[in-house]
Amino acid sequence: MRISTLLLLLICTTSVLAEEMTLDALLAGNIEARGGYENWKAVETAHMTGTMLMGPGLEAPFRIWFKRPQQVRMEFDVQGMTGIQAYDGEQGWYVLPFMGSTEPARMGDDQLKDILDTADFDGPLVDWREKGHAVAFLGAEEVDGQTAYALRLTKSNGDTSMMYFDADDLLEFKQTARTSRQGAEVVVHTVMGDYRSIDGLVMPHSMQLTFEGMPVAQAITIDSVELNVVIGAERFTMPAPAAAGAE
Repeated sequence: MRISTLLLLLICTTSVLAEEMTLDALLAGNIEARGGYENWKAVETAHMTGTMLMGPGLEAPFRIWFKRPQQVRMEFDVQGMTGIQAYDGEQGWYVLPFMGSTEPARMGDDQLKDILDTADFDGPLVDWREKGHAVAFLGAEEVDGQTAYALRLTKSNGDTSMMYFDADDLLEFKQTARTSRQGAEVVVHTVMGDYRSIDGLVMPHSMQLTFEGMPVAQAITIDSVELNVVIGAERFTMPAPAAAGAE
């Protein structure tokens, strides 16, 4: 009897939460919890540093530079070599010496999907209509032992994501993304946490990624974030082959 009463109370509470929340209210509450629309739009550049743990004993320090409207560069160090992935606003390019690519090369379609996602500094839910995405509010449900609001995001490129937001603070804590790579579906589960305020912007500093069908998970830790720093446009431009290593 006691268990049945608790279950009924949980069902009723979840139903009330779903009725009170709407898509517009959730999106507005989320961006406000992250620091507010105006504060995010006031950021013209950003520089982040951190570490990726890609397996037992395999750590890769990384650096990311962002510049509006849609420029990004990522560098990560693996076994004494530095990989680069970048997008200059028009084309994506990479240098991956640990995979045999020591000269700059243009990205293929699958790589471009990833780098364009990274270049979206605000995140896909900010100005989602203008970006050509579709968003559906799916109500409240229990996720990993806590009450969450669920959204389904369908990006303009066809990729989909289930996004889960804490019912108390409206910050996203989990996501399941589905995309296509070389004709096969790839499913990635991401758990976000350790939210911190940086000059008024609230962002996660810890992300745990697991890939369905693959035994190795990734852990990403952000160590520092600098906003509105001076970043030259040349940092994102694909260099001549001889200059790639020097950068």
